[in-house]
Amino acid sequence: MKWLTLVLFPAALFSGQARYARLGEFEGKVEVQLRASDAWMPAERNLVMPELAWVRTGPSSRVEIELDDGSAWRLGPESQGELSDYARLSTGQRLTLLSLDHGLAYFTGEPTGKDVLMLVAPGAQVTLTRGARVRVVAQAAWSLISVIEGAVRFSSPAAELDLREGQSTRVEPANAARFFLYPEIAAMALDRWSEERDKVQANPTSAAHVMERYGVVDLDAGGEWIQTDDLGTVWKPKVAEGWAPFQKGRWRWYGTLGYTWVSDEAWGWLPYHYGRWTPKEKVGWVWAPSVSAVFKPGEVYWLEGAKLAGWGPLAPGEQWAPTEQADAAPQQFANAYTTYAAFPQDAPVIDPAGFAARPAEPLLEAAFRAALRSPALAAWQLDATRPALRAGSTRVTPVVRGVTFQDTTDAAAPAGEPRPVVVITDPPVDPAPPPPPPPDGIYPPTVTDVIVVNPPSHPDYSRPPRPLATG
Repeated sequence: MKWLTLVLFPAALFSGQARYARLGEFEGKVEVQLRASDAWMPAERNLVMPELAWVRTGPSSRVEIELDDGSAWRLGPESQGELSDYARLSTGQRLTLLSLDHGLAYFTGEPTGKDVLMLVAPGAQVTLTRGARVRVVAQAAWSLISVIEGAVRFSSPAAELDLREGQSTRVEPANAARFFLYPEIAAMALDRWSEERDKVQANPTSAAHVMERYGVVDLDAGGEWIQTDDLGTVWKPKVAEGWAPFQKGRWRWYGTLGYTWVSDEAWGWLPYHYGRWTPKEKVGWVWAPSVSAVFKPGEVYWLEGAKLAGWGPLAPGEQWAPTEQADAAPQQFANAYTTYAAFPQDAPVIDPAGFAARPAEPLLEAAFRAALRSPALAAWQLDATRPALRAGSTRVTPVVRGVTFQDTTDAAAPAGEPRPVVVITDPPVDPAPPPPPPPDGIYPPTVTDVIVVNPPSHPDYSRPPRPLATG
């Protein structure tokens, strides 16, 4: 096939609301690098994962990344991947491209409407056209892609074909002119783990009450839904008496969001980024889900002093902004609800753990703020770079009808709906010898249809439609 190289258009033509993924279940040694200028840091449950974030695992380790469209990307031991393209166009179309540099990855998802879901490994890429479960293995000399359920569109320099349920294909980046096609899938030890995670996330009860599609299953185990007269259906967590939100966790600085809450509570994703908290008499704290799908870093009021910061939850529907007036305090401001932490200059993290009990004196010197002062950006951070991925440069570039672009390798896109194109540079040549070919031999690049010899007994993967949110 031919790879298209396009001129990059101004981001304003395409950019929409930013997207963020959730770091969910993980075991063993898992590390994350959020930006090129950041050091690798230990994984945290509920960590916010922006576009271009890297994640890697150590021996006997694994991790699950939940995407906002309900998809799940899982990495096995000694693996590294990137959220290469995780954007939303101004039209609302979501572009998702996940790159596996090396190791083992599973992906479960289903494109909705005009959304684009792509997986990339050294020497190949797959595009999901409907619901599918895919396993990708990337080794030094070869990459293996297996379709556990559903179907995908497979592309490599040698061929482009529909890869069906029960089939696998292997490519060798150093021998781009050929590929291998297997009519079956060899089982791997982590297959059962990924399948069990899919079952757990398939039909959460809480999905009937929220608009979002990730982090939902944890609400079922962490609390219950109750009915209120003023807020409708709200969620009540299973917590000890005296508990309050925004106390167990920390604020991490993100350049695109500001200080963003990372909760230590297993269920602490949706309740801290979509909606607000309020205390109810004889009930305790409850969470009222947001009516919009806009991701928030954490809706709180801020207090800032010379060396400390304080915060507490804003009430549902409250339009609050600090002023110099004496009555500028937010509705739910109370010392019992306010959490304090040390706030040194240029702090990348604000952590209340270990801070002294809420003192009365800081209230006299602290002032309400709409947001805390941001850390200074060092000049060297702008020049920070990363090693190139083995898969090459991977970005989805929208092709907009009626816009002129350079294209020297293929004909212009036909009239019709805009289509995405992945630009992939040639991967480096790996000197390691390739593994032996399959018993069936090498299939020629012209193969476009193959009969599945031993199709699995389970049906095609497809998520049932979500019921409309209530309350």
